[in-house]
Amino acid sequence: MSTTPLEAGPATLDRIRQYLVGLKMPRALEALEHILRRLERGELSALEAIDALLGEELTLREGRRIKAALKMGRLLSIKTLTGFDFSFQPSLDRDRIMTLAQLDFVDRHEVVHFLGQPVPAS
Repeated sequence: MSTTPLEAGPATLDRIRQYLVGLKMPRALEALEHILRRLERGELSALEAIDALLGEELTLREGRRIKAALKMGRLLSIKTLTGFDFSFQPSLDRDRIMTLAQLDFVDRHEVVHFLGQPVPAS
């Protein structure tokens, strides 16, 4: 006889909630009910539900880690290549820079050297 996750008993769910609190997994705790509902509707398998729960927590932690690193590095705003004005520096080959940004040279164990004068920060 198979039971649905919420039929497993309130004691089991309470224990899972306590584990998530004890493990300091607040995002997983927030997402638990939603994921259990999807599991009950058959939208997720048990492994997919565990994957979703852990994925939620990892996403939160990665976001916090990046935010802390930016703060520690005193970087006030996030800059990306998508917002870079290549017309400001016409000597840069946009296609070459975008290709380098894909980091394929790392997989090929190649070294990249940037030559030239540094541009002062404005």
